[in-house]
Amino acid sequence: MKKVLFISLAVVLALSVGLIGCGGEPVAPTSVKLGATLPESGIFAGFGEQGWGMQKAVDDWNDTYGGMYLSEWDVTVPVELTIKDNQSDPNQVGPQSTDLVVTDGVHALLCPNAPCDLHDPTTSVASANGVPSIIGGGPFEPWYFGSQGEVTPEYTWFSGFAIGFPSAPPRDVPGYTMVDTWFMFMDDPAVQALNNTNGIAGVFASSDSDGTGWYQEFPGLMEDYGLTVVGVNETVGLFPLSTTDYFSMVKYWKDANVEVLWGNCPGGHFGDLIAECYAQSFEPKICLAARAALFPVDVESWGTTPPFGWGIGTEIWWSPHYQTSDGFVGIGNRTAASLAAEFTAQSGNPPLNRSIGTGYAEAQVMLKAIENAGDVDGAAINAALAAISMQTLTGWVNFDSVTHFSAQPLSFGQWYYEGGEFDLRIVASALPEIPEEDSPIFPLPSWW
Repeated sequence: MKKVLFISLAVVLALSVGLIGCGGEPVAPTSVKLGATLPESGIFAGFGEQGWGMQKAVDDWNDTYGGMYLSEWDVTVPVELTIKDNQSDPNQVGPQSTDLVVTDGVHALLCPNAPCDLHDPTTSVASANGVPSIIGGGPFEPWYFGSQGEVTPEYTWFSGFAIGFPSAPPRDVPGYTMVDTWFMFMDDPAVQALNNTNGIAGVFASSDSDGTGWYQEFPGLMEDYGLTVVGVNETVGLFPLSTTDYFSMVKYWKDANVEVLWGNCPGGHFGDLIAECYAQSFEPKICLAARAALFPVDVESWGTTPPFGWGIGTEIWWSPHYQTSDGFVGIGNRTAASLAAEFTAQSGNPPLNRSIGTGYAEAQVMLKAIENAGDVDGAAINAALAAISMQTLTGWVNFDSVTHFSAQPLSFGQWYYEGGEFDLRIVASALPEIPEEDSPIFPLPSWW
């Protein structure tokens, strides 16, 4: 027992020396350290590209200001970002977050705009260690009403979008939830779904937290809109991630004469599902696929003969066409267009992965909070986050004091296929600062 006590005291003394220095004086930080665990590989790898945006925000900050000025210490130090690949495995997120805090000594955590399972464990680590964290997107309700049980974690802040949860003024208008953007597409004069379809709808979702939350929420909203949703009482379309056979659910929809198909699942699963629709000659006129159709890596993987992604719809969180004059402001001279151009120059790919913008914005908010705190102390940074009010590359961020939520603007997009290439374009927007880029595709292309 004495030996254990001696070792513990030795550790405390060693840490004290490291904090205050050999002469008993406090020692200034030599860097500001941010950390993130991201799905850079695996089934959610599309979400992992936001790490590029996070790093670009850190680079912009260092380039613009020469590092982070910490007023409490009167020093300017470099900002560093450490990213760990969790391989799309929720079981790795908690241990990696702990490792970032305990081993790497990060002062703040950046959580991905991704399914809840890939950021919930980080919320727990942040709370346990008093380290502030930001979730940079994803539906708010499965996190707050689901895994958190309406209890707001003190050290986690959520800058993202809601399924239908209303925001306080001035964001209590259409354009800040999935519900109003998706139904805006349905109401578009080029679509008018209730007039131009039979109104019969099928729904699909993977049974992870994100998909289950969607499946519980959206069928009722679709019924309220005026659609007749089939199969929900029998949980038709709700499937585990281990599913490889979609024959029975597609047959159910075809037999029910479904013309509107909505859902939420990983991209790879939707690719198998839509291929089964094609195999059975099931031809919906509208197909909206949350999560599945977000990223070009997924849409392109479904194939081009025929191009299964053509006309598939999804929510859009950020666009290279956002304008500084409309409040979409980066660090220094950074604009949405310049971020997109730099991504293309470095990767050789078009900027169709919209998470590069959301990754940039959440790092941007955390960096500003650290500057405002003037310190790397977790409680000080957390207090600065509570008071933050700023324009970012994805819009204005100002967290609600009860929910820690700040809604970001949304629009609705569809995948076009022209000249042998896919392109994601905004086709429905309620906000004047986010212009529509093309007309809605209705019905789905004739390759069916």
